[in-house]
Amino acid sequence: MDKHNNSSTENTGLAETREGFDTVFDDVFRTIAQKMPFLLIPLINEVFGTAYAENQKFLQLRNEHYEKFGKIVTDSIIQIGRHLYHIECQSKKDGDMVLRMIEYDFAIAIEHSAMDNGIIEIDFPESCVLYIRNHRGMPDHHAARIRFADGQTVTYKVPVIMAQDYTVDSIFEKRLLALLPYRILRYEHFLKSNSKNSKKLERMLDDYRMICGKLQQMQEHEDASGLYVDIIGMINKLADYVIPDGNPAKERLGEIMGGQILKLRSEELIEEGDLKRAMKTASNMRKRGASLEEIAEILELPPETIRSWAKEAGLPV
Repeated sequence: MDKHNNSSTENTGLAETREGFDTVFDDVFRTIAQKMPFLLIPLINEVFGTAYAENQKFLQLRNEHYEKFGKIVTDSIIQIGRHLYHIECQSKKDGDMVLRMIEYDFAIAIEHSAMDNGIIEIDFPESCVLYIRNHRGMPDHHAARIRFADGQTVTYKVPVIMAQDYTVDSIFEKRLLALLPYRILRYEHFLKSNSKNSKKLERMLDDYRMICGKLQQMQEHEDASGLYVDIIGMINKLADYVIPDGNPAKERLGEIMGGQILKLRSEELIEEGDLKRAMKTASNMRKRGASLEEIAEILELPPETIRSWAKEAGLPV
C-alpha cells in the first residue's frame, strides 16, 4: 500500500519507489483490515500457529507511523494481549520486500517501545506478507542478515503466505474468508488472454458456484448475512477489475455472484419486512430514469441486486 507520504521533502525511500501499485487490491485489503479486521484472526492463526477464537478480543492499532523524514503507512496492525501482529498485502514480487518489512517493523517497534529497569525494550511485531497472486519460486520466508557494529548478527525472517495455495475447501475449512476476494487472480492470465477455453471457464464458474454454496451454508448456521454480502461485493469488485470488458466470463460470473447477493440481502430485508417496498422503490426509480448505481446508493444495496431486480421487472439494465 501507499507507504510513504512526505509533507515537506521528497522521500526516495524504499516504499516510495514501489512499482505496480494496484489501488483496487489495496482498497479491498484496506476494507477488510479497517471494517472487518476479525477476518484477519484466522489468517494470524494460519501463519503463526496460534489458536485464537474468531471472537477473540483485539485492538486494531493505527497504521500510520511518523518518522523524521515522513510518514509510513502499514497495511494492518492488530494487538492481541501483549502480541502485535503486522500483515502486509502484496500483489507483485518485490526484491526489496524484506527491507521494507524491516523498515515498517522497526517503526512499529519504536512506537510501542517501553522502559524497563532503565533500559528501553524494543519488541518487533510478528509479521507476515500475504501475496495474492501466484508467484513461482517464492520462499517460505523473506530473510535478511543484520550485522551490528559490535559483532552481533541477527537473522530477520518474515513468513510468506500465498493466497493461491489454498483451495476453496481449505479456505472455508480454515475460515480464511479474507482470501476469497483474491480468488479471481487464479484465473487472471486466462481471463486477460480472452481465451475461448470452455473447460477453464467452467472450472472457474464451478469455483464460484462452490463459494456461493458454502457461503449459503454458513449463512444458514450464522446470523451474518451482511458480512457475506460484503464479501461477495468485494469478490465482484475485483472480478470486475480483472475480467476485461466484453469477455463473456464477466456476465456469467456476475449472474452467479449477483444472484447470491440478491439471495442473502433479500433474506436480511425479509426479516425487516422491507423487501417488497425496496423492490417497488427500485422499480419506480428505474422507470423515472435513475441509474442502477444511483438506486443502489440510495437504497444502500449492491448494484448487482438492483440489476437482478430490474431484469425480473423487464426494465433496462
